[in-house]
Amino acid sequence: MASGGWHRFGYACVNFGTPFSVRAYARERGLHFPALNDELRRAEVGIIAARLMDAIGSVIPVLPVSLVASILARDPSRAMSELELKAAAHARMGELEARGAHLYIPRHDQDYAFGVGLRMLTLRRIVLEEDGLFRPAPEQIEMLNYYANAISHLGSNA
Repeated sequence: MASGGWHRFGYACVNFGTPFSVRAYARERGLHFPALNDELRRAEVGIIAARLMDAIGSVIPVLPVSLVASILARDPSRAMSELELKAAAHARMGELEARGAHLYIPRHDQDYAFGVGLRMLTLRRIVLEEDGLFRPAPEQIEMLNYYANAISHLGSNA
């Protein structure tokens, strides 16, 4: 730590969305759940669940590790230079911002955010560096996909 070799484990971030009132939803639709038969009740609960999942997805923050993981997970057999990865990360950030995603950019510096994401993945040995090229560790593909899936609902076009 004294020599500057210590790094944080990454970032955690929380966003809060607009509250959803099931009571107001039922009142607006003229629903009384105890009076519904099983099929209709399940259908209405499914509609509510879908709305909640969409609302949750819209406020999930994009963290540096998930950002970089989403790029590497596209083609796990491909090794990329740091410059290629950085360019892809910047393109992905632009696409996500255009879609209204909540990006957490530490220090308000996109280069730093990219560096944090790549560093965390390499420190955890999820990504390997060999001869200046980065690629997913074959035995860590599931873990890489886990991090990438945190933002998969936002789409993968970048």
